[in-house]
Amino acid sequence: MPFRPPVHQPAHGGAAAKRQAHDRWRGSAASRGYDSAWRRLRAAKLKADPLCWWCQSLGRLTAANTVDHIVPISERPDLRLVWSNLRSGCKPCHDAHTARQVAEGHRGMRGARR
Repeated sequence: MPFRPPVHQPAHGGAAAKRQAHDRWRGSAASRGYDSAWRRLRAAKLKADPLCWWCQSLGRLTAANTVDHIVPISERPDLRLVWSNLRSGCKPCHDAHTARQVAEGHRGMRGARR
């Protein structure tokens, strides 16, 4: 009979507990500025600009499914619903852009400079 070692289960609950703790720290989408007004503006932006801004700059045509704030809400909450502060993008490009902002310290820091 083969022996199977026990599966380690952390006492703190693992990935689900970490995700819940992160969500509590981060706050709800509405508390971060993504309310019904944002959802309407987002839908209008995707309809008006249906292609990814980053892909287009590289000569590719990719459907957009996210909307990015050029100047993050955390830096300029007053620009949250300003059309000229938005650009459409695909999820891979938007995620890569956000990761670069986080690495550079621009994301989630009030008053940070670009």
